[in-house]
Amino acid sequence: HAGMLLLLGYCVRKGYIDLNPFNNVSVKKYGRTSKSWLPYTSYEMERIFSHDWAPQERLFLSIVSATGMRSTEVGSLTWERFNVDSATGIRTFSLVDTYDEAVDVKNEGSARHIPLHPALLLPAKRQGRVFDYTIDPNGLSSTAMGHIILPTLNKLVPHTRKSIHSFRRTLKVLMRNAGVSKEVNDMYTGHGEGDVSSKSYGGVSVEARFEAISKVPMPWLDP
Repeated sequence: HAGMLLLLGYCVRKGYIDLNPFNNVSVKKYGRTSKSWLPYTSYEMERIFSHDWAPQERLFLSIVSATGMRSTEVGSLTWERFNVDSATGIRTFSLVDTYDEAVDVKNEGSARHIPLHPALLLPAKRQGRVFDYTIDPNGLSSTAMGHIILPTLNKLVPHTRKSIHSFRRTLKVLMRNAGVSKEVNDMYTGHGEGDVSSKSYGGVSVEARFEAISKVPMPWLDP
């Protein structure tokens, strides 16, 4: 259905046909009901990070779990997107487009500045990409990363509804349990308006986001 919808949409734009007969066809009643990813428990987080990961994979998982970033966002990170505020000392990753580099994010709400948890340790800043996972023709690194991480992750936590995306769910639960408001929680994890939205004026500051994430206990990050 999706393939025909796209194909015939192209044919309409090119003038080959007048109407796309797939436009009003719904397939929602077919197939399995979609289910959301579940968060990891504290025991599962301890089990995951007790594993002897290679340095690159441990860093990847540390960033994913501590920032709530999507795996594609982390896999494509460059060191040019890591900044330290000279006045506050707050470290951030930026997912906002700059003059030199455009960031491929899921939606407008994902384009944001992410202050880092004090316990998240990073190697010395360099240049270029943080990770060397292969970028596919669609500009994503999730496939190459998944081939390396998922087999071990699924052995450590064998659950059909728990995977890399569960780290985002886990962080949202931990922030809520730490008393972080839904507005700040959503802004931090990219479920809010984002930093480039026309609706974000007067929104949650980077300082407020840093204060919120600092409240969240992350014992798995201890060296």
